[in-house]
Amino acid sequence: MTIHQAEQDTTVAGTIFPEATVKVDAIDRLHNPDPEMFKREYVYKRKPAIVTGLMDDWPAMERWSLDYFREHFGDLDIHANLQRLDKELILGNVGGFRGMKLSALLDEIEKNTDEGRAYYLRAYPVHRMVEHYPGLEEDYDLPDLAPNWADIRFKAKLPAGTVNPAKLLGLYLAKLFLNRGSGKPASRSTVSSRVASVMFVGSKGTVTPFHSDGMQTAAYLSQVVGRKRCYFVSPDQHAKLYPRPFRRQFGMAQVDYRRPDLTRHPRFKDVVVEETVLHPGETLYVPSGYWHAIEAMDTSISYSHQIVGEDNALGWLTCIPERYLAQMYFKSQGGLRNVTGAKDWDDWA
Repeated sequence: MTIHQAEQDTTVAGTIFPEATVKVDAIDRLHNPDPEMFKREYVYKRKPAIVTGLMDDWPAMERWSLDYFREHFGDLDIHANLQRLDKELILGNVGGFRGMKLSALLDEIEKNTDEGRAYYLRAYPVHRMVEHYPGLEEDYDLPDLAPNWADIRFKAKLPAGTVNPAKLLGLYLAKLFLNRGSGKPASRSTVSSRVASVMFVGSKGTVTPFHSDGMQTAAYLSQVVGRKRCYFVSPDQHAKLYPRPFRRQFGMAQVDYRRPDLTRHPRFKDVVVEETVLHPGETLYVPSGYWHAIEAMDTSISYSHQIVGEDNALGWLTCIPERYLAQMYFKSQGGLRNVTGAKDWDDWA
């Protein structure tokens, strides 16, 4: 196992606010790390990392392309995010959504030459794609470096040494729900559904502004085609990002990280940002509660799924009541799709 930092990738310039303090290539890159070391140094310490070696045997690395998705999923009905990059970039306000066939979106991705626009299939459920074309199951695997109670291929274990009765009860309830059905044969589609696997397909320039993942989950982002520039802000700096209500449920910054209004958001000028570039064949680990923004440097295809384990299960559990309040709030803002891009609550959750 090796730990190193990559040379700065300057082929496509980053777009973050130029006066922000940015630590370039500040994220550790690990090759086939020992799981116990990774759990100790990255999961428990909530430290992001890029991991290589996890995708070496994925057929997707050879198969996935826009043509592959057009052939097998072109007739899927989707809601595409049509992004306007010349407007204020805040999650939930990056262009609109339009219903179309995936083939139509892929056509737009291929012919787009307008640097002010980008086209995105954002967070489409993988299990629905497998239902449409079962052969997709053969293309990818599910990274299991960090303990994930939602991954029912494995029996979850409570952490040793927990003596606080309330904490122990909470962990037990979370494990009981998340790991239900484990130990039995399950298809990759079923497991993908349980860990909320999603697919991202987009043109060069697509943006996901600063956010932290919902329900206090951690996540993997496995990059198959193209590169993505990733910005990170540690959880202790959340106030500098001016999060919307229900920060733990689904953290959405209200500041445009490219063109901030420092009169409205003066604290943003003091934020410290860590930056790295995710390359094909690399998997990004995003810890629970870590704020991040991602922009595509090329036409891009990525796979992602959520992680809930012993380090963040209590946070996940306590978010459940808040989830329903957030649902009402999002509906009051014009619908969930306007905020998250999901077709309905179950798609997003």
